[in-house]
Amino acid sequence: MKIETQKYVIGVDIGGTHLRIGAVNTDKELFFFQKNKIADILDSGNPIKSLADFLNGYIEEHVGVANVLAIGMGFPSVISKDKKGIHSTPNLECLSNINIVDPIQEYIHVPVYIENDVNYLLQYEISQRKIDKDEIVLGFYIGTGYGNSIYLFNQFLNGKNGAAGELGHIPALGNEMVCGCGNIGCIETYASGKRLVALHQEFFSDVPFEEIFTKYSTTPEIIQFVQTLAIPIVTEINIFDPHLVIIGGGVVGMKGFPKRMLEEAILQKCRKPFPANNLVIEYAEDTNAAGVLGASMNIFEKIAQTEITVG
Repeated sequence: MKIETQKYVIGVDIGGTHLRIGAVNTDKELFFFQKNKIADILDSGNPIKSLADFLNGYIEEHVGVANVLAIGMGFPSVISKDKKGIHSTPNLECLSNINIVDPIQEYIHVPVYIENDVNYLLQYEISQRKIDKDEIVLGFYIGTGYGNSIYLFNQFLNGKNGAAGELGHIPALGNEMVCGCGNIGCIETYASGKRLVALHQEFFSDVPFEEIFTKYSTTPEIIQFVQTLAIPIVTEINIFDPHLVIIGGGVVGMKGFPKRMLEEAILQKCRKPFPANNLVIEYAEDTNAAGVLGASMNIFEKIAQTEITVG
């Protein structure tokens, strides 16, 4: 059923495993939310066309293209500095070295904006908390990979090439595992959902994956896993001395995840007396729609700044 009397931003959150999509109206209300397996949507041989076909079908079914102000898409990728293309997506190889904005824009005939997915996730948390724009906020999202977003004084840190915040790809001493990015020794190979899947297969296959923390959170393997998750977080905390740390992602959201253990590991390794003594750690809101809503919030901010002409 279409609701044609309103205008919408289409928010799209593309992760390593799932694609989430929704239509957000000018009152910031979410409609027609969907969560799909990314493998069911992306054709690795022609990822742009398959994604464009999916978006076009969703829009036509639910709101109609005439009622779409823009599309905002978050990818688990290194996004080009001009926000037109994707340099690299280690967990979705078909989405690498491609210009994605122009062809989708030409296909659907609405403005298209792309961003690193975790920036949209952190945008949502910042908006929900009404965080002061003159603060430093660090976001850590542990899902299929190890996502990171850095918010510095009212803007996200992108870097010279758009590759800032690739925290999962800092090298770990003694690690010889090959990462999806092509390098050897990235800490993401030890600290991510992919690593947890490997631990499940090797040590804990007697229980469903979803129960790994409820059954085995005190085993040496899981303790080591959680300790390793803390290392990149502490590294960045010690660099930026943030006002707030937000931790989220599918792994942290699993039932029984030992949050207390992670917090203790962070505080133990953090520089004393500061930033450890007044460090503030909070967890991302448990909602499937955070990336979709964050994308829409980002686009509506652009609208408010007259970067998009409405109507």
